Amino acid sequence: VTPTRIGGDWYDGGQFREFYMHSWTAQTNTLKDSWSAASSAIGTCNATIDRLENSTLLSDAEKKQAVASIRGVRAFWIYVMMDNWGNIPLVTSYQDKELPSVKPRQEVFNWLIQEVNEIANNCPEASSDTYGKFTQGAAYTLLAKLLLNAEAWKVTYSGNAYQDCVAACEKVMGMGYILEPNWKTNFSLNNNTSREAIFAICFSDQDTENQNQMMNRTLHYADNLSENANYAAWNGICAQPEYVKLFINNFQDSDNTNKNSDPRLHKTFRIGERRNITTNEMLFTGQNNPLIYSVDVKIIDGTERDGTPWGDVVQEAGARCQKWDYAPGLTNAMGNHFHIFRLADVYLMKAEALLRSGNAGEATGLVNEVRKRAYENSADYQPISTATLENVLLERRLELAWEGWSRQDDIRFGVFEKGMWPDSNCNRKTDEYLKIYPISQDAWQTNQNIVQNPGYPSF
Repeated sequence: VTPTRIGGDWYDGGQFREFYMHSWTAQTNTLKDSWSAASSAIGTCNATIDRLENSTLLSDAEKKQAVASIRGVRAFWIYVMMDNWGNIPLVTSYQDKELPSVKPRQEVFNWLIQEVNEIANNCPEASSDTYGKFTQGAAYTLLAKLLLNAEAWKVTYSGNAYQDCVAACEKVMGMGYILEPNWKTNFSLNNNTSREAIFAICFSDQDTENQNQMMNRTLHYADNLSENANYAAWNGICAQPEYVKLFINNFQDSDNTNKNSDPRLHKTFRIGERRNITTNEMLFTGQNNPLIYSVDVKIIDGTERDGTPWGDVVQEAGARCQKWDYAPGLTNAMGNHFHIFRLADVYLMKAEALLRSGNAGEATGLVNEVRKRAYENSADYQPISTATLENVLLERRLELAWEGWSRQDDIRFGVFEKGMWPDSNCNRKTDEYLKIYPISQDAWQTNQNIVQNPGYPSF
């Protein structure tokens, strides 16, 4: 969540309040930017495919593989748009210059299933040379995502979606990826070496345009002094309190003190006091409070905004992102890569699909493999006795925090309307139509063949 910090930082017209309260509109800036970014990426893929197909510089085999890989990237972005907006334009040719209308989610889903199946085996195999490209592993992971979410999207599939999801996951699991023995390898400064990564965004701290700026978005303005880093962060996003408490409340250590809870807790969240790395002096906020990141995030009485319960919180409120390592002396951007797909997710998708097909036995083993790796064989490792949808969702929360799957998981597991920040005093809207976003006003002004999604005011 991105709360409003005392004095109004991060209020930004209320767009983050809208996201938490599910009160977004066609004017919400983040939705406008997300639609534009995805549409632009699809257009770039179409242009690239057109150039590759007409290239005389590649052999037929090279061309076939390159085109398949870019078609995979295009399919990924179309999947992102379909997941978020449901009914979307489906533009698959660079030569098609007509303004498109929107296609029903069912039609887009059908196209994606056919497209991914068609390209999967023509994509490159995973290797150090193809890291960051859309490979066969990425194709089958995307196929598994499509099949696992089909029921939640209310689309029909010609086969058994859960059984075919299991088969797609097994394809990926047989391709040589491994669960890295050290969980943190996936988030280290050199996480391009991870053998768990299936599809990755490759960032560089030298890239001035495409940057991983997680540290700026989450850390307090003064926290650079704890890292000997030459930047002032923006003090934005933090974790919803009840999400963090999932790591604390659900497990006990072998001596029953609950001192450590899930071992991923402090590898995922930055909690507690921050000190100057050079002098060891306590850091302070702009209100002269000690910089001690709290798990709880409480609204300051009397700061409510725009006639809603949403108000300001103190600068130090909220657990911050600690999942990706921060480089000593970090300047403006992180060089860690972001793994869109990784093998632990595939294990948990397979477990879920098995459960939804009535096979709890094999699902239990898969969840425990992910859990055991997280504990690194310590005495405090606690396997689950029987997999259930509840503990699969919990394991997804623990394993995949900050990785962008919570919204999709919430919808699929039927908890989309339940926030995890009780002290916000903000009730979420729960109407069914909110499970897809409104198409932005800007998108319609560019293309008036677009029709707004059901439940939202027409353009």
